[in-house]
Amino acid sequence: MGQIKEYFKSAIKQIIGNGYRTLMTMLGIVIGIAAVIAVVALGNGMTEFVQSQLNGIAGNYGTISINRTKTSDNLGPDDVAILEEKLTDIKGVSPFYSGSGKVKGTRGTYECDLMGGSESFERAFGNEVVKGQYFTRQQVESGQRVCVMLLDDAKKIFGTEECIGREIEITCWGRTATYTIVGLRDHMNEMYEFIMAGQDYYAQIEVPYTAMAGDFGYYTDRYDMIVLFADQGVLAKKVKEAQDILTNRHGLRGVNNAITAYSMADLSKELDTILGYASTFLLLVSVISLVVGGIGVMNIMLVSVTERTREIGIRKSIGAKTGAIMSQFLFEACILTFLGGVLGIILGIVAAHIICTVIGFKVIITPTSVLGAAFFSILVGIFFGLYPARKAAKMKPIDALRL
Repeated sequence: MGQIKEYFKSAIKQIIGNGYRTLMTMLGIVIGIAAVIAVVALGNGMTEFVQSQLNGIAGNYGTISINRTKTSDNLGPDDVAILEEKLTDIKGVSPFYSGSGKVKGTRGTYECDLMGGSESFERAFGNEVVKGQYFTRQQVESGQRVCVMLLDDAKKIFGTEECIGREIEITCWGRTATYTIVGLRDHMNEMYEFIMAGQDYYAQIEVPYTAMAGDFGYYTDRYDMIVLFADQGVLAKKVKEAQDILTNRHGLRGVNNAITAYSMADLSKELDTILGYASTFLLLVSVISLVVGGIGVMNIMLVSVTERTREIGIRKSIGAKTGAIMSQFLFEACILTFLGGVLGIILGIVAAHIICTVIGFKVIITPTSVLGAAFFSILVGIFFGLYPARKAAKMKPIDALRL
């Protein structure tokens, strides 16, 4: 313990005695550690932002589709009923129709994406209904011509968001029908606006699938896709269970890709993988600066060994062991990089807050990244201090005293 205390005193004495040189040497470590902390925080913030924005565009749902090239069967109301009956912990099941058409209001006629579903389709998107209400099961069963659109669409089509109860004309597949607006969804988030930037304007209109079938030539007793809604934690499992139930019900076991399933949980995993690769790449780039700082530490320690040649020779001539000389120089390198690591952590936390705030990301700095950075800075000191320390320890007393 006393020996370590002496090593510590010697290291502090050398650091203080060569203040300017020490600061210049530590600068590389400070920048390297700060870059690591900032990049990790930026990666965490980016992941959280993208995930939250994605959930804001689309709700937690999965799709089950039937491949018409593999079977002549169709999905139908009985399939929806059996899924509602057999699956627990789900929030709803809905048929899904889609088509492109035109919508006409008081401000003109615009292109639109027309979507048909049941009352459960309210969960298809992350933005909730903020004016009026979503169409009900009774309205679906009776095939009422009611619809839901975005606040942005209402502003475009009518010039105002106060349009509950107004009528629009929807034209699809050469047929036209008049629908009454019963609800408006909230504005889409930033990611949706980024994705749609530069594209032609399309209104997003949701109607009961029964009304869409009756007005535009779809079938109410057969459809290609069913949408299932559940919490993110159980979504993938429930979608897989739904796929197995329908595969068995239609006798398609063993027919590859006859009934396929995909969920937002799968998309989230793929997105996490992509973001993980991006974060790892940025981290590796930032580590390069830390390696450069470590090389600077090695250089300054070699200079220190040269300057202290006579000190080393005297110590060895009076009985200092090789291990003691080596430990002293290693200790100095570790103290140097540790102090640089502490300053780097402080700078990295400040930089992370500034960068994430400017970009609009949430600042997420984990204890693991901070402790890991501190530990890594010490490892840099050991690794890059090893050669200078070994060189000092291997020096012969007679050679050292001769210089």
